[in-house]
Amino acid sequence: MKISLLTPNLSSNGLGRAYLLAKILQRHYEVEIVGPVSSEGIWKPVANDGNVTYKAIKVSGKLRSYRQLWREVKLIDGDVIYASKPLFSSYDVGLIKKWIYNRPLVLDIDDWELGFLIDGNKESHSGNALRRVKLFLRSLENALRSPNSSYLWGGLNEKLVKLADEITVSNNFLRKRFGGTIIWHARDINDFAPSKFDKNLLREKYGIAKTEKTVIFCGTPWPYKGIEDLIVALKYVSGVLLILVGMNEGEYCQKLILSAKNELGSKRIRSFGFQPFSGISQFLAMGDVVVIPQREGFETVGQVPAKLFDAMAMAKPIVTTNVSCLPEILGDCGWIVQPGRSDELAKAISYVLDHPEEAKTKGQKAREKCNVMYSYDAMEGVLCGLFKKYD
Repeated sequence: MKISLLTPNLSSNGLGRAYLLAKILQRHYEVEIVGPVSSEGIWKPVANDGNVTYKAIKVSGKLRSYRQLWREVKLIDGDVIYASKPLFSSYDVGLIKKWIYNRPLVLDIDDWELGFLIDGNKESHSGNALRRVKLFLRSLENALRSPNSSYLWGGLNEKLVKLADEITVSNNFLRKRFGGTIIWHARDINDFAPSKFDKNLLREKYGIAKTEKTVIFCGTPWPYKGIEDLIVALKYVSGVLLILVGMNEGEYCQKLILSAKNELGSKRIRSFGFQPFSGISQFLAMGDVVVIPQREGFETVGQVPAKLFDAMAMAKPIVTTNVSCLPEILGDCGWIVQPGRSDELAKAISYVLDHPEEAKTKGQKAREKCNVMYSYDAMEGVLCGLFKKYD
């Protein structure tokens, strides 16, 4: 049996979820990942994996989203369709293929997409009637130009979720909202094996002193990731190097790096760009503590950062915030602080660095928990079991 896994954008970090689903399903089925691609090409962290088949549709010109839709429908040739995210260029494409060609359609929801759009549309619910009408017309225009980021399309697709034959989700918030089966952001525990890496050699490679205490953040930077809170926290933890992995050339990233240098001094900040999935583990291996400082908001209530599972698999001491399922997933294998509280973040980081044996023990417990509950092996039976009925 062949599965066509649809992703809304092959060039963005949203591909990461489709990629991990494909890697698990490949253990039993033929899998292809289909979606639109920009001039930037396949998302760099997974672009060089020769074991994954991509079918890319280049998008350009006016109304490109609608032009690509019909081309993508024709390109899909799987026996079962698996749409990643309830978005126009994945789920809506899958619905059309389902209706025209009578193919089973499974939908995966790993973020609350409408949550990302709510803040930008709050003004549409305030002001006088004329203002609301103008904002509504603007929303219609956005729906035509960029349906994946349209509040109207997002709301419509949330209603259409029930048309899928099966639903998978990435966390408890989404399961309560949409139903379905949880498939965590699983990791191949064998790829993230601490024993494969020599911390001192890696530090020498990247010019970091062996004795220097380090705090590491890995991931795609967004305001809701709380990196600003981490920078403020480290003002109160002296002599610690901040390593940021996943930075790009965008304006927001450059402001973050400049802010870190201004607040901490240029010698206390090291930044690295996008890394292939296979390379993330070596950066984690260099860190003394991994911090995932999610902020609380509509964007994060339905999201679990995949990098939490990377850090758990690498047996790292972890400090994160009380947002979404993070406390439940990490449990007593790390440290939980309240979101947006740089003072609590600073205290937790200091404690971890001052208690290396306890930190090591909790890191090992995190890896054990990841192996049992959040690894490819743990998710294989659950995910592949859903597709077995279509064999």
